[in-house]
Amino acid sequence: MVPGAGQAWERRWVAATVFLAPVAILALVAGVAVGASSLPALAGSLLAPGALTSLLVVDLALLAWRILAVIDAWRGARSGPGTASVTPAAASPRRRGRTAGGVVVLVAILVFVSVPHALAGWYAASASSAVGAIFTAVDSDPLAGLDPGGTPGASLPGDELAIVTAAPTATPAPTPVPTPTPSAPASPLGWYGPPAPPPTPIPEPTPEPLMSRINVLLLGIDSGPGRNQALTDTMIVVSLDPVGKTVSMMSIPRDTVNAPLGDGAAYQPKLNSLLAFATRNPGAFPGRKPIRVLKDTIGNIVGLPIDYYASVDLPGFIKVVDAIGGIGVYVKEPLADYRYKEYGFRGFFIDAGCHHMNGQTALAYARIRYSAGQNDFTRAGRQQQVLIAARDQVARKGLLLDVPALFDALGKTIRTDLPQELAPRLAAFATEIDARDVTQAVVQPPLVTYGQNAYGSVLVPDLVAIRAVADGLFSATGTKPVGWPPPASPTPTPDPDVAKAPKPTPLVCK
Repeated sequence: MVPGAGQAWERRWVAATVFLAPVAILALVAGVAVGASSLPALAGSLLAPGALTSLLVVDLALLAWRILAVIDAWRGARSGPGTASVTPAAASPRRRGRTAGGVVVLVAILVFVSVPHALAGWYAASASSAVGAIFTAVDSDPLAGLDPGGTPGASLPGDELAIVTAAPTATPAPTPVPTPTPSAPASPLGWYGPPAPPPTPIPEPTPEPLMSRINVLLLGIDSGPGRNQALTDTMIVVSLDPVGKTVSMMSIPRDTVNAPLGDGAAYQPKLNSLLAFATRNPGAFPGRKPIRVLKDTIGNIVGLPIDYYASVDLPGFIKVVDAIGGIGVYVKEPLADYRYKEYGFRGFFIDAGCHHMNGQTALAYARIRYSAGQNDFTRAGRQQQVLIAARDQVARKGLLLDVPALFDALGKTIRTDLPQELAPRLAAFATEIDARDVTQAVVQPPLVTYGQNAYGSVLVPDLVAIRAVADGLFSATGTKPVGWPPPASPTPTPDPDVAKAPKPTPLVCK
């Protein structure tokens, strides 16, 4: 069971030390690693490039070492004191029976030793396959491998009228960016500011990792039946502040029109169709991949450069939530949507209070919009709530997750161009925050106004107002972000009773 234990029983102390020492050192290193880090952060470290392959190699090497130790101990027992004096005649048949029994025991021990290593190897191989599918090249196609529910032709009706010259007020002048002092490290500012100054010859200290915001565009892609194109019905800008240990989230309405493309043109149709449009019409955006077009356009809306994207296919979302054991969500008010008839539901109804939701229920809760008092904007708030609840569930449950099912669901559902080497640090960062560290905003009236055009009922953005909200939400690193709409100020009472003061509405349920 323990390499070297059999040799110690046989009083072969040198052999016992040789077999035990490497395993003891490996166990000590693993114990220190587990003790010095949270389980989610430790699991995140396995996402580093080559980490899972290294783990698989170590697993196979340890298995070979344990098998060698078992066989060596077995051979040492057979050649131990007393066996040499037994004559062949005396050894037959009783001795042969004992030898056969020893072989059976040896095989049983080898099987017992091998099973956990085979299981660990399977986990590592499954994880490696999933990670390879999830992490893609920069600006890779999030629609790759998805079935849009149909096969559209080279273009769809209205494609030729989609891009127009932006109105003078559609894209406000960018906020002036102060020129850095000569001693400040230069950084490329790209489209959203003036060119960076030339590098200074004065040596600068190496910046610490994760000292600036990381901006990610989260996409929920609806590619279900009845679609002639895959639509990004959920678009959330998530910005991580590693200095202040906060996360800011802003939902962009799918029906937003006249989105600035950054080159003096605007996209007239609804924003949720831009990714599919750019995929069908690559000549409209020379030199830019479709997802980069969407990143830049949403970045123009909020006044923030979008670094990366992460996408989830909505049917696969169900499997992901089920694989993490469901999520706990606090429903603020009863919801009843008789028109929701997707993914197993024929109408969706839920009472107020804490609910533990499986994948189908969580998706329905995040998608319904025809319940009384609900619309696209309240739905966007619920979608953010579901994401926060999922993060909370993973952080609390850790290694108790259904690992094989989670690997399978993630590999088939999630795509991101986040650098794989950044994943361990982001996983560690995720364990340091909770729902109270997340600041939210949903772009809604008066930041947008209702309108009508050839593409139906639409939302016209007020880019100046949206960027003003974004300035507070995506504040300087280390400063507290400001959500929107701002919470209503409570009416002061002459003699406030702290015990009776209303508690903030929870986002998640434990």
